[in-house]
Amino acid sequence: MDTAQVLIVDDDPMLLQALSQTIALRMSMVEVKAVSSAREALDLLQEHTYGAVVSDIKMPGMDGLALLAQLQEQYAKVPVLLITGHSDHQLAIRALRGGAYDYILKPIDRDDFIAALHRALHTHQLQQQIEEQQRALERYALSLERLVDQRTRELAAANAARETLLRELIDGLRSPLASLQELAQEVDRDLPQGARVKRVLDDLARLQQSIRQMEAAVSEVKSSLNTHTFA
Repeated sequence: MDTAQVLIVDDDPMLLQALSQTIALRMSMVEVKAVSSAREALDLLQEHTYGAVVSDIKMPGMDGLALLAQLQEQYAKVPVLLITGHSDHQLAIRALRGGAYDYILKPIDRDDFIAALHRALHTHQLQQQIEEQQRALERYALSLERLVDQRTRELAAANAARETLLRELIDGLRSPLASLQELAQEVDRDLPQGARVKRVLDDLARLQQSIRQMEAAVSEVKSSLNTHTFA
């Protein structure tokens, strides 16, 4: 587990010191910040990110339940562990219903405390990993959407160019085709015998020229289409 920050809140300096020392001895990858009031805790949370908050319920001024309510409103993803006495079961139930991750009974068992804090920190780390993966997926989805839009525009442009070339080909073939039709009609006409051979040869030359024009137009279209074809 990466280094995590834990915030402890209690108006009892002896308990603050004991919990801080326990964490230092048992959890080497955890740094602790201890404060004596809920107000100080809220001020620190505005400046730093904590993997978990441990707070006593019974404190003067803003108590642990009021602090929990503030944390749920502003820092809902930070796990909160509340400390309560053995006889305060109703407070423990209120804490859980208010959104506390867990509660710790006094007198505090160090093993239970460390286990609960470890679970809270691990849960917070997993939540951060999930959020980072979600952000990565969102970035990938956005990138993919942009790529699809770009390829769609490119395909639309290619199709437009292809249609333009086809129209130009059709327009270019109209004149040669008209010439061919005219030649065919003239060949079928009843010409004088003496002029028939020369007229047919002239018509054949014109026919060959028209065919060459059509072949050139077709080659140009093929070349242009290959240039605008996408894989």
